[in-house]
Amino acid sequence: MIPTVEYLEERFDSFNASCFEGALPRIPIKLSRARTFVGRLQYKPVRNWRGKVVGGENFVIRISTKFDLPEAETEDTLIHEMIHYWIVLNGLQDSSTHGRIFRAKMKEINELHGRHLTISHRSTPEELDHDTRVRDHYFCVSKLADGRTAITVAARTRIRSIQRQFRWSPTVRSTAWYHSRDPWFNRFPRCRSPKLFPVDPAALQPHLEGAETLA
Repeated sequence: MIPTVEYLEERFDSFNASCFEGALPRIPIKLSRARTFVGRLQYKPVRNWRGKVVGGENFVIRISTKFDLPEAETEDTLIHEMIHYWIVLNGLQDSSTHGRIFRAKMKEINELHGRHLTISHRSTPEELDHDTRVRDHYFCVSKLADGRTAITVAARTRIRSIQRQFRWSPTVRSTAWYHSRDPWFNRFPRCRSPKLFPVDPAALQPHLEGAETLA
């Protein structure tokens, strides 16, 4: 389904009552044409005098209409972003973006309300192959300590910063940087921080053959 704002607002109110005890004030919900996310919570962090995030303001939930998902998955996406909102609104300090607090709340909602929330949306091969735009990609292929291969498509202005952070990461054993205009890399978000996305080396290899190696 392709949701409307009105539908999402009605679902927000319903899930707020059933999953969050009505504790979440209504915030704007906007539609997006983004391909890099299905749902996203945006807000301005509020910090105390020590610089610690203790809440947020100017909250907005954005839902992409680029993905024609089943209704249940669209609802789960909305609830996923509502969990993020609940955590920030209450000034809770999680261990990571989808850390212990997030996972505990997700597990509670799945068990009590029969939902199927996940950490991230699993795009179908058809969705991933649909984006055929030709554009520049600067990316790192990393060999991880556990033997896996991962990819990081970097914003061009963040390449040096990500390179430095990978050098000190105990998770990353080795890295190789490339430039390519292959649309296959559109399926990965353009990162401003060192995020790792595991890939099948066999699936990656054909797309490295025409890539330019960066020094």
